[in-house]
Amino acid sequence: MRLHASDSFVLGTHALRETDRIVSFLTRETGKKRGVARGARRPKSAFSGALEPMTEARVVYYEKEGRELVSINAADPIRPSFALSKELDKALLLSTLAESLETFVSESDPAEPFYRLARHAMDALFSGARAAPVAAYFDVWILKLSGLFPAPRECAGCGRPLEASEPLLFDARRPGFVGAECRQGEVLRLTPDARGTLTAFLSGPLDPAAEPPGLAEIAQVARLSRRHFLGHELKSQRVLAEILG
Repeated sequence: MRLHASDSFVLGTHALRETDRIVSFLTRETGKKRGVARGARRPKSAFSGALEPMTEARVVYYEKEGRELVSINAADPIRPSFALSKELDKALLLSTLAESLETFVSESDPAEPFYRLARHAMDALFSGARAAPVAAYFDVWILKLSGLFPAPRECAGCGRPLEASEPLLFDARRPGFVGAECRQGEVLRLTPDARGTLTAFLSGPLDPAAEPPGLAEIAQVARLSRRHFLGHELKSQRVLAEILG
């Protein structure tokens, strides 16, 4: 049995027996883990306040070879997410970030890029960024890190470079961006504002003070790409879309 201590993001919990919880958490070094936090459901548990979605905590756990679940000894909060849950849209976004990481990060594989993305999104929220731009930025990047976000500079039909002067068309059936000559049926045409915001998202960090235009179009591209891969939409994404409009 090996002892580990890792900075982690809590992704979710499930009740286990009368007093315990199964906790899913994202570590920087070894990706996604699932473990048992014994006594976590007790009123005066040592885990109180440390197991909220997207809370960053120092998790100490034991791992035994051949066992799917680790044994969680402690979870000491580094930055609790509770302060953000006072606003409905941000509270729902926390669940969306956690479910997306739960879905797209592999278990026990190094996850440094995903961890940095999660921290960047949380940094932006704690710096006062609105939920909508953080949600769109995070969706684009978690799909890109997973190899699922289409390249906006290359036609998905013929592979030629897409010029900045031509319309940016998204074909959900591929899914990918296409030139006019490879268009087949209905496509989503991004406005110049949305195209500029997408380019900015893919080329640098999110500015918490910015009010980027075209977020709804970018969110739609991410939603269609995600649905094409999964075959369905994530539950938390459906709820967040209804709240953010």
